[in-house]
Amino acid sequence: MKIVVDTSSLFYGFQIDGSNEYITTDSVIQEIRGKKMKKSIEIRMELLIIFEPSKDTVKEVREIAEESGDLQQLSGTDTGLIALARDHDATLLTNDLAMQNVCKRMGIKYQSFQGKSIDTEIEWGYRCIGCKRKFDRLFKECPYCGNELKKYPKKRKTIVEST
Repeated sequence: MKIVVDTSSLFYGFQIDGSNEYITTDSVIQEIRGKKMKKSIEIRMELLIIFEPSKDTVKEVREIAEESGDLQQLSGTDTGLIALARDHDATLLTNDLAMQNVCKRMGIKYQSFQGKSIDTEIEWGYRCIGCKRKFDRLFKECPYCGNELKKYPKKRKTIVEST
């Protein structure tokens, strides 16, 4: 089984063993800070294969995340990991709920490691705190009154079967 490992799983102590094919991106390795964390990862580096996702798949992930309203929550590393899971038909190991939401929309398998898994697929919208107008995307400020926009769940769909 192929498993894409994200930074949070490594931070929470996920142990890479030889039972599966574990893959990640170079940007995950770059995110790991601290001598103790780096040392524990380096010991198992020979079991972790580094790949980079295709640019076309990253673009697709960004488009789906934009549609769902999750794009603002995802880093470049996050979108790369989702794309990598798609490119390699792998399961993504992540505790990040926005990443799980995008995976669900794209039909990518995911698992949580010592964290919460989503139980609702959400499409996010944005609402002005002043004039209460709603928008499909995030602006720096409301184009009508200049107030801050806040994220709200525009559509919710309960996930019946877990992935």
